[in-house]
Amino acid sequence: MATTTVAMNRIIQASANGQPSIPAGWAMDSQGVPTTDTQTAMRGLLMPLGGYKGSGLGLMVEILCGVLSGGAMSREIGGLHILTRPMATSQSFLAVDIRRFLAPEDFQKRMEQLIAMVKSSAPAAGYDEVMVAGDPEWRSEAMRKAHGIPLKRGALERINATARELGVPELEPMNL
Repeated sequence: MATTTVAMNRIIQASANGQPSIPAGWAMDSQGVPTTDTQTAMRGLLMPLGGYKGSGLGLMVEILCGVLSGGAMSREIGGLHILTRPMATSQSFLAVDIRRFLAPEDFQKRMEQLIAMVKSSAPAAGYDEVMVAGDPEWRSEAMRKAHGIPLKRGALERINATARELGVPELEPMNL
C-alpha cells in the first residue's frame, strides 16, 4: 500500500499514455507546490495520504522499512522508472503470534465480525458499497483470469515495439 494519495505508478502510466494532466491531489512539483501537470509530477513528489497525518504514517513506514532494516530510504530508492539510481529496496517483516493474545479461531471469528460491521456501514457519497482491503484486488484477479490483463494503449505500443525488435508475435488489442 502506498502511503501517498496514489502510487507513483499511476503517474508513470499517465506519462507513458501521453496524458497531459493528472487529478488534483495526486502530486506536487519539486518545491512542494500541488500540480496537475503529469510531467511536473514525474519530477516532483507524491501527495501524502491523509495530509499531515498521512505524512506521519509514511514516515513511520519509512522508519520501519528503511531506517530499521539498514536499507535504502526515501529518495535513495531507485527502480525501473528511475534509471539514474540503481534499484534499492528495503523491507521489514513483522510476525505476530496471535495465540499469545487469543485463540486463532477466536481471532478469525472477531475478524469476520469486524469486516461485517465495516461492510454494513453506509457507503460514502458516490459509492455503491463499502469494501475492505483485498476486495478490489480479488475482483480484479477474477476479471483478469476470465478476460485477460487490460493494457493502456501506450503500454501495448511499447510491448509491441519490443516484440517487433525481437521478432516475436505482437499482442492484439482487447476490448472489455
